Amino acid sequence: MAKQQAPQALIEKQMKTIIQFGNYEAAYLFSREGLPIAQAGKGSNVDPDRLAEMSIMFQDVQRLTNTLGGIDSLKEVFVEGTNFRKVAFRFFEAFGENVVLAVVVPPGKTYRKYTNDLQRLIHAIEF
Repeated sequence: MAKQQAPQALIEKQMKTIIQFGNYEAAYLFSREGLPIAQAGKGSNVDPDRLAEMSIMFQDVQRLTNTLGGIDSLKEVFVEGTNFRKVAFRFFEAFGENVVLAVVVPPGKTYRKYTNDLQRLIHAIEF
């Protein structure tokens, strides 16, 4: 019988694979409270504590957009600097709670397909 990997190990393995492809510099999965669930890419110069703070702030933005009308359940916030470096925050439900996937993307790299694949993997994990 094959030994089953812990959910965190499965997620981090996929994150590391995407980092090796060069499409992410770093990836973090946070709880809605900003607590780390999984992470990869510690060599990035992005501070994970700042990403956690931004994920909480964007959840507040998500709640505000729900009251605007016309925008239902904000799913992603994308930030790009003048140096073309990007940070994408993806909001979804997994493990019975709201989570935030934050990915740091180097200039000139695509991220959506890999982020979608990673999100599907996280959805498929059950405890």
